[in-house]
Amino acid sequence: MTADFNYGPHPGYFMDELSQTQTSYADSGQMMAVEFDRKIIIYWWMSANVGLLFSVVGIILMPIWIPFGWLVHQKQYEHMSGALTERSLNMRMGWMFKKQQNIALDKLTDVSIHEGPILSAFGVVRMQFETAGAAPFILTGVKNANEFRDLVLRQRDSLVTGPAQQSTQTTESSDVLIEIRDILTKIESKLSEE
Repeated sequence: MTADFNYGPHPGYFMDELSQTQTSYADSGQMMAVEFDRKIIIYWWMSANVGLLFSVVGIILMPIWIPFGWLVHQKQYEHMSGALTERSLNMRMGWMFKKQQNIALDKLTDVSIHEGPILSAFGVVRMQFETAGAAPFILTGVKNANEFRDLVLRQRDSLVTGPAQQSTQTTESSDVLIEIRDILTKIESKLSEE
């Protein structure tokens, strides 16, 4: 006869719960999650098939890629996530080859939205985030792209103007301290005269 001892949750329980409650520094202060349109799967799949049509090897691989590619693009879609935080835009993507990119909002110079005839046919838009000193970051298939762009730019502007307001407050504080120093100096000189 064996005794079954159960002292609580499985050993990984606390780590699972801890990872759910704690977010990384990059993800703290999340303002909005980025939503992607499922139509992007069709766009990627069709783009890959058109690319295969233009090569001899691709034409041979097409019968294999048509069903397999659909599954690959679905997995890519499922592993895409993004969030706008108070300081950055954080993106995670990739199924087999994972990529995480954090774009600091104070380095963001422009956000543009591209809609061409092919993108419009699939109902997809492409967003391009340009930063100072780095290659542009491109996101395809963002839902409500115009609203998202406006929110990103508003948050960027609030970050950029924030330090200027802090510096004026620091200057005002310095002016008050100088005035207090001058008053104390006058009081000290009057006390030393007496």
